[in-house]
Amino acid sequence: MTQSNQVSGLKLDFSTSPTVASFFRSKAFVRGLMGPVGSGKSYACCAEIFRRAVQQRPSPRDGIKYSRFAIVRNTHPMLRTTTLKTWLELLPEHVWGPVKYSPPITHHIKLPPRDGAAGIDMEVIFLALDDPKDVRKLLSLELTGAWVNECRELPKAVIDGLTHRVGRFPTKADGGPTWRGVILDTNPMDDDHYYYKLAEKERPSGRYGWEFFRQPGGVIEVDIEDLPDDMPEAQGYTHQAGRWWKTNAQAENLKNLPNGYYDQLLGGKNLDWIRCYAEGKYTFVQEGRPVWPEYNDAMMADDLMPEPNVPIQIGLDFGLTPAAIFAQKMPTGRWHVLHELVTFDMGLERFCSMLKSELASRFPGFETMVWGDPAGSQRDQIFETTAFDHLKTHGIIARPTATNEFRTRREALAIPMGRLIDGKPGFMIDRKCMRLRKSLNGGYHFKRIAMGAGQERFRDTPNKNEHSHVGDAAGYCLLGSEHKIMTKSPNRSVRPVQAKVLDFDVFS
Repeated sequence: MTQSNQVSGLKLDFSTSPTVASFFRSKAFVRGLMGPVGSGKSYACCAEIFRRAVQQRPSPRDGIKYSRFAIVRNTHPMLRTTTLKTWLELLPEHVWGPVKYSPPITHHIKLPPRDGAAGIDMEVIFLALDDPKDVRKLLSLELTGAWVNECRELPKAVIDGLTHRVGRFPTKADGGPTWRGVILDTNPMDDDHYYYKLAEKERPSGRYGWEFFRQPGGVIEVDIEDLPDDMPEAQGYTHQAGRWWKTNAQAENLKNLPNGYYDQLLGGKNLDWIRCYAEGKYTFVQEGRPVWPEYNDAMMADDLMPEPNVPIQIGLDFGLTPAAIFAQKMPTGRWHVLHELVTFDMGLERFCSMLKSELASRFPGFETMVWGDPAGSQRDQIFETTAFDHLKTHGIIARPTATNEFRTRREALAIPMGRLIDGKPGFMIDRKCMRLRKSLNGGYHFKRIAMGAGQERFRDTPNKNEHSHVGDAAGYCLLGSEHKIMTKSPNRSVRPVQAKVLDFDVFS
């Protein structure tokens, strides 16, 4: 498909990118475009915005085609150095008019009517959601459409918010919008991301449904038996991360990339990075420095079962993303993490009900110890109760740990990870605890700080994200046992029960 619009010399041609052509043809209300780096996703989304502005119907008042779009990125540095840069490659300022760089960054393109063609008035507002002012601005905009650049870095709530801001400009007095919608582009992500679930599992349907497009990978893996016998590197094959690769002839946008682009891209990269950014597959990629570099998933993940007569210890992290970890400390001193309960956008009332249900179904009759973030001892400003008071009303007797100081919580997990007990690590986790395993594998991490060449530094505090809450819950679970307080299981009775004393030391 050749998509060509000529306005003042601008020509858009995606005839060699069939996935992008299908993306353009789609009439879905929300459209996602996923592919490897270098596949032309961002450029295609810029072109789509301009195309929709050109196709807008003229206003009956003055014959001008009015439109307004928001382009959203997660941070200002990324917005300015990548998103805006791509936009200006397509629509440079010296041709289409200057950009207003004072927040919010805006490119207002105005073309007067000429030669019988309608004029264009297209306003494009660039927003970065690390700035609270931009968030407030986004929630009040009247838009034609929106583009979320690298949507894997933004919460789904942003997309949900945009779906009720688009289609509100231009007004009916100016003819109303001929198109409305939200477009997304992204590199691949982990399979527990909302994008994956929507694209592969539970795609919204109907007249205003969602549609997702996946570009071919930039490289493909080559079986060693299919390699040429003589000098495979000289024939376009690359060996990296213990595998052989070659550039995918079906990859899109190759004509706009330098020769050998994907070959040079693979150098020094690990397998997960290659799978995600070059091969274009759903993959978890570790970013930054892990909070627990001591964790070894190959050694510490196993199939575990609860041990009778050993207490179940529960660590809680509160907030609107509450999480719980269920573990046992074996008589040998080894920790077994048996189960996880991870929620999002949920209040404590609903979470308490889920917690009781999990205990009743998975650990009936077990003694329990419940520990939580000491911040849960602070009174609610409206109801003047604490999180621990609320748990108590559900029959869950929980205690705050001695501290929520990060380094102490980190060491509570790191110390048993560094031990060997009877030839096995002192910390084991059930394979089904996927969210905690991803947290320990580097989902919970310290962000890199930009430094000079050859230097690598990280922030002193970890990055709070979807992986941090379950990691914190695990820290409270192990740290809390130092208090040596034990309660009976709330699934035996919904009423508060008397605490009992148990000799229990996480560092023994």
